[in-house]
Amino acid sequence: MKIQELDDYLFQYTDSERKHKMTGSTVLSKRYQAIPKIHFHDKEIYLFSFNSLLANKLVCVHKESRFTYIPEHIHTVIEFVYVYSGSCIQIINGHQIEMTQGDICMLDTNIPHSIQYLDEQDIIITIEMRREYLTHGFLFRLGDYGIINSFLINALSLDAAHDQYLIFKKQDENQIHTIIQNILCEYYNPGFCSEKMIDAYMILLFCEILRQYKDQQFSYGKDGGHKIMEILNYIEEHYLTTTLQDTAMHFGFHPNYLSNYIKKSAGRSFKELIIQQRMNQACFYLSNTDMPVYEIANKVGYDNLGFFYKKFESIYKMTPSLYRRLKSDPLT
Repeated sequence: MKIQELDDYLFQYTDSERKHKMTGSTVLSKRYQAIPKIHFHDKEIYLFSFNSLLANKLVCVHKESRFTYIPEHIHTVIEFVYVYSGSCIQIINGHQIEMTQGDICMLDTNIPHSIQYLDEQDIIITIEMRREYLTHGFLFRLGDYGIINSFLINALSLDAAHDQYLIFKKQDENQIHTIIQNILCEYYNPGFCSEKMIDAYMILLFCEILRQYKDQQFSYGKDGGHKIMEILNYIEEHYLTTTLQDTAMHFGFHPNYLSNYIKKSAGRSFKELIIQQRMNQACFYLSNTDMPVYEIANKVGYDNLGFFYKKFESIYKMTPSLYRRLKSDPLT
């Protein structure tokens, strides 16, 4: 399927869209009669499990029906929402989020949300992923050399708090749109190795998001998303020398307040972030240089080589030497 064919395909009316145009925007599809409801935070909402669509795969792609709305629901999977064309309004955990063409929303599991009426030009693409998709194997290939990258990835990882969402506003570059178009072409017109192609494009998609939006302020599903990113960036740049007191003074906070704020917003303590950044840098040197391990340990702030080994193995469940070997040849 070529890109122009894809655009024609996405704008064609589906059977569901034809019915919605006839019955009106307030009438839900009959398929909702088969979707279970659950009591969630003292109200009854739909539960979308995607069991059938994800029966034999870890990722599925879906174009949301136009001329209707999507009622409040939660997912048992992770959802990636992309505004391919037009715009949409999401209500996420009670907050109204306006999205326009090129905007991205990443929704964790078990967060209530809905999408208001979609019109003719509103092409909304969702990519659903089982939580198992963001396993160590996926993240291992994605790479993780900074605590900001860790923060973005961990927001949707297996050990996250699962009450989060990320909103990324469109930038001038169109690489993300091109990658998503390629995913859609492989999904809607599968051929030889299409699943592997989609998997590869998903890696590119996440990498491109991390690269484009690392330095951009974005909305995070908890209060103070902008400030926490500034703090994480500061820690990332000054991890070898900064202390909690120094960081608090830099941002005009009391150390106790900053400690609690970091723990609440990033899910880790200040000390844990410093250790993680040291280990991220160690991983970078292990993957990209021939420096001996003792030199890397010293370079990231550890004078005690034994302590470095202990910390590294507690986080990555392997020795630095094995990590280096796996990174140089993942198939071994």
